[in-house]
Amino acid sequence: MIKLSLVLAIAGLALLLMSALPGQAAPAAPTAVAISVSAAPAEIAYGKALFSAKGCVSCHHHAAIAGSGTFGEGNPDLTTNRWSVDYLRTWLQNPVAVKPNTYMPNLGLKRDEIEALIAFLSAGK
Repeated sequence: MIKLSLVLAIAGLALLLMSALPGQAAPAAPTAVAISVSAAPAEIAYGKALFSAKGCVSCHHHAAIAGSGTFGEGNPDLTTNRWSVDYLRTWLQNPVAVKPNTYMPNLGLKRDEIEALIAFLSAGK
């Protein structure tokens, strides 16, 4: 089990590094089908890596990431809170458009990053 976790973590980090390279073509727009725990393990691992790399861990707690959520009080615990895929997609694209007085910054996420974060958040713990 540890070997599998290590492989998934390495795959997630590799995907994260590849997303930072210039000249990468954006993937085709995903369909509006809900992503569930049946999402590909590599996509979930990528989403978990992004959750840390993009700073989500500063304000939001998630049980899958030790030490997460140490900054803000009153921020949703993303381990158990669930929103629809469409809502998450809209929120992650531009939080201020959904809630004008939010403290959540626009992270400038790419489409594949949004989908990976949704896969991670939908997978639960």
